[in-house]
Amino acid sequence: MDGGGHIPVGPVFAVQRTSPSVPAVKDVEAAVQQSLSALQIPAAKLRGCTIAVTVGSRGIDRLSAVVRGSCRWLKSQGATAFIVPAMGSHGGGTSAGQHRVLEQYGITPEFTGAEIRSSMETTSLGMTPEGIQVVMDRHAYDADAVLVINRVKPHTDFSGNVESGVLKMMTVGLGKAVGAQELHRWSREVGFEPCLRAMAGRILASGKILCGLALIENEFHQIAHVSASMPEGIVAQEEKALAIAKQLVARIPFRELDLLIVDELGKNISGSGMDTKVIGRGLPLVPPEAPCIRAIYARDLTEESEGNAAGVGLADLIHEKLFQKIDYQKTFLNVRTSLNLPLAQIPLHCPSDRDALDFALGYLGSARPEQQRIAWIRNTLELDRLACSQALASDVSKLDGWRLEPQPVVPKFDRSGDTCSPLQGC
Repeated sequence: MDGGGHIPVGPVFAVQRTSPSVPAVKDVEAAVQQSLSALQIPAAKLRGCTIAVTVGSRGIDRLSAVVRGSCRWLKSQGATAFIVPAMGSHGGGTSAGQHRVLEQYGITPEFTGAEIRSSMETTSLGMTPEGIQVVMDRHAYDADAVLVINRVKPHTDFSGNVESGVLKMMTVGLGKAVGAQELHRWSREVGFEPCLRAMAGRILASGKILCGLALIENEFHQIAHVSASMPEGIVAQEEKALAIAKQLVARIPFRELDLLIVDELGKNISGSGMDTKVIGRGLPLVPPEAPCIRAIYARDLTEESEGNAAGVGLADLIHEKLFQKIDYQKTFLNVRTSLNLPLAQIPLHCPSDRDALDFALGYLGSARPEQQRIAWIRNTLELDRLACSQALASDVSKLDGWRLEPQPVVPKFDRSGDTCSPLQGC
């Protein structure tokens, strides 16, 4: 203990990834238009048509530019584009809430040149052979066709050849709350991937899908690949894209941690608040897929989450300010939809950073500062820069593509017991 009765916390060192495996696409709007043009869809097929463009609730790199590029391309072909929020039960499960999510990402009629039509109403597309109900956003169904956009990445609940991407956007995003509930309910019986494929197959068979636009991000959370596909090629496109995405996924570069400090969790970061495949919780994983972490302390909830704290149950301790931001109605709606009860379990909440660290380090055995294996991240999406304790700093020289900043930062606590994040400042 120090003079104030607290467990000493050692200095931390900033660690920076030096470069991504694949560079970012410089002009993403141009890349989108080039990919769509490469499909060689006859202009006569689009002229005079009304096309719905899907936008989800995740924090995708330069999402507003992707959407604007898609809408401008449709307009250049003589079509009229409009935007539909495709985000299951997010945004509080209301049309106004989902419209507001789009605005938070800068997706507005003024920026994209396209109207936003938000509704939770759906139209039935029938049943799959397994008996799964398949629905589609009413506005999207009433359009002549739908251009489906999504990032392709590993899913936080399962592993397979198809996980989170264009197929999920069609089934869960366009399916609104009903589609999300059906996928998660039936996945308990037939498995996530078979359920996803069956529901997407029904949607593709409806003839309502114009094409799919798949985005892949590199380790810096930058769009590195853009590819479009006609309906008959969407499944194969996604399988190929996921294989690439799995190689580019950002990870915490340490095998074992005593404590992981997370500045923020949220629905715009991951469907599970914190990416399960980054923190190694919520589903079976083995190193080096994710580090072995003994305790996780989460400090805040993103404003974009609007109180939806699904995923808070993956932490062991949380700050009081995070606890106070939890909207239980929105959180429980999301968890009831996904049928993932542990995500809503509320951990112990501490009044300050100092109290939380005392609790965590005491639980971990009160190691001396030079022995503490602590990593500090902003969130599980932005992992190109993090901070680590002295015991981990010596490992950085053995890591390819990472650089250790030589000047350490000593956490200083204010009168309330809080400290500044070494990644964000005060």
